[in-house]
Amino acid sequence: MSEGEVTQAFAATFVDELARSGLRHVCVAPGSRSAPLAMAFARHPSVKVWVHIDERSAAFFALGLAKAQEWPVALLCTSGTAAAEFHPAVLEASYSRTPLLVLTADRPPELRDVGANQAVDQSRLYGSAPRWFFDAGLPDDEPAAPRRWRRLAARALVETRGEVPGPVHLNLPFREPLSPKPGRVPRAVPVDADPLWFWRAPTQPSEELVDRIATALARADRPLLVAGEMRDGARLRHALDALLTRLDAPLLAEPTSQLRRRAGLGVVESYDALLRDASWARAHVPDLVLRLGAPPTSKALNQFLLRYHPRTILIDEAGGWRDPDLLAAEIVRCDPLPLLERLEGKLREGDGIWQHVWRDASATAQAALDRKLYQSPLHEGHVVRALASELPEPATVFAGSSLAIRDVDMFWPGAAPGVRFLANRGASGIDGLVSTGLGAAAADAGNPTVLLLGDLSLYHDMNGLWAAKRHGVRAVIVVLDNNGGGIFDYLPAAQHADVFEELFTTPLGLRLEDVALLYDLYFCAVTDPGDLPYALERALLADRSTLVCARFSREQSLAGHQACWAAVTEALR
Repeated sequence: MSEGEVTQAFAATFVDELARSGLRHVCVAPGSRSAPLAMAFARHPSVKVWVHIDERSAAFFALGLAKAQEWPVALLCTSGTAAAEFHPAVLEASYSRTPLLVLTADRPPELRDVGANQAVDQSRLYGSAPRWFFDAGLPDDEPAAPRRWRRLAARALVETRGEVPGPVHLNLPFREPLSPKPGRVPRAVPVDADPLWFWRAPTQPSEELVDRIATALARADRPLLVAGEMRDGARLRHALDALLTRLDAPLLAEPTSQLRRRAGLGVVESYDALLRDASWARAHVPDLVLRLGAPPTSKALNQFLLRYHPRTILIDEAGGWRDPDLLAAEIVRCDPLPLLERLEGKLREGDGIWQHVWRDASATAQAALDRKLYQSPLHEGHVVRALASELPEPATVFAGSSLAIRDVDMFWPGAAPGVRFLANRGASGIDGLVSTGLGAAAADAGNPTVLLLGDLSLYHDMNGLWAAKRHGVRAVIVVLDNNGGGIFDYLPAAQHADVFEELFTTPLGLRLEDVALLYDLYFCAVTDPGDLPYALERALLADRSTLVCARFSREQSLAGHQACWAAVTEALR
């Protein structure tokens, strides 16, 4: 498609999704830059267009419609000072808690800050008044673009009706041509799914909500439970166990969900390795996913769900829209505990066959990983397995970003109930990891805390080690020392050998024994897998913080991971 055709497709699809989501009225002030959306609104049979010459009047007219109907009304204008005329009504909508969807067309990026006509800064034009602001950027023709357009429209309407209703501002830049060719009426990109279903249950889930989800689970032949990061996930354990006695569903829980437990019902520890086998993944596609908490860490799991796109129900009490791949057809914002407890009573006991298929495959994968690790030189997988074996309970594991958190997800078997997993997965940066881990250790001084970090992460927050001595914080700091950023070996940049080492892996050449001496830490270096248990045991019993350095090359790490995945594939055959 040409750029103009993409713009027209966006406008038609965006407006169609607004209409599917319940929008019935839009107030339009005439203008050029807003032409794609104005035409799409005018041609949609489900939306009534109210034209106003004056933007200020249009905005207050829309406000009155929304107040009287207690339902969102859209408001559209061109770029420049036209958008500023909406401001008084936006303020009133904010303070009177009136749902209003404000759509401001805008110049494309290349016409901003260069003296172009009718180009003003429209970013957050209305300050703190909107409940949500988003600059959508220019429409593109990527395969997933129509799904993004529809989700933007659906979310915008939901946000106007949040816990505190009010205005939402979407800034929508367009390039010329702004109108289709004469005689051509652009069509919305069709969709084969129902409109986004959103439910907010601030206290107890309603009977309607419980029945809806229970019905979906009962009708599914291959349901799947996916649990991402939840610091308080441990409180869901009993409710999930009760549910999984009736629901024939595997549970794919990453360690930071606090739900990957030894003997936990339905728990599949090796899902990352299983889903790296394309043939096995293709044969085990779910028809429904019930997701709890943050998006999964595992790339293999995310790609699996994105590729096959099963119907997904997201239960996330934290707010926000933690659905980066736009997979959720239904989003439930509520405390998952009472919902899970009530679901169990609505379901008949299943035969457990689907759950056992996944668990048997996981057991096969675990055995294959153990055999391959026994035969392989030291790499991250050995360290994670040794930690899982030696760590007492209760204890805390703080996993660093980049490879560390992914290796915990890949290699940690079912954890003891008293082991808690923490990580900085909000922004997923490598800065401040030492200090965050030591802060967690200080909060639970009576029990062991292990920091599992890469050498680059340690270096990035090396000053944080000062707190261990200054405040008497005791922790075990296990460093995966592969001399640089090993995660880049798994990314496309690795194919550019002429610049790869200098720009990406950035080898440190850091002597960690000198770091330990500087900060008065005990030190132990390990280069053989067989030495890990003793080193970890001593570190866990030490009277002050210990730095355990597991040394291996990046080549060793990459080859070790690939060998483990190949071993699982071979075992599954």
